[in-house]
Amino acid sequence: MHTGQPISVEFSAARGMRRSSAPFRLSMRCFLGGALFLLCAPSLVVTGQNTNQAPPHPILLPQANHLPDINDQMKMNSAQRKRQNFDAANALRQHQINDDATKLLILTRDLKAQMGKIGDNPLPDRLLREAEAIELLAHDVQAKMTLSVSGS
Repeated sequence: MHTGQPISVEFSAARGMRRSSAPFRLSMRCFLGGALFLLCAPSLVVTGQNTNQAPPHPILLPQANHLPDINDQMKMNSAQRKRQNFDAANALRQHQINDDATKLLILTRDLKAQMGKIGDNPLPDRLLREAEAIELLAHDVQAKMTLSVSGS
């Protein structure tokens, strides 16, 4: 029986358990209900405000997203063809450099082998002409390596 005074929480020494009173349970339920309401209330307010409203201004300006006209298309096509021509010229130059470097390697190995066969004897005119040809070819390769075709 309840006398009107709050029942205090008692611990049973024998069982080690806690007994709680009805007002304590009621206050806990109110506390948990209030906490749940506070957690859910902001989401209810936010979802209530988003009702298909258009933004105040468009995200992209029409001038920023226009299609190119015929003149712009012709300029872009011309620039693309020019870039392709320069790329082709650079590729051809690179191929020529590789071929000339391979020739240089073969000619220098051949000249070195012939010089090794001669030993200390004087160099014949034929070997001097080969050395001059190798030198000219090396200068050409060097010039081609420094030269580049660009689209500027």
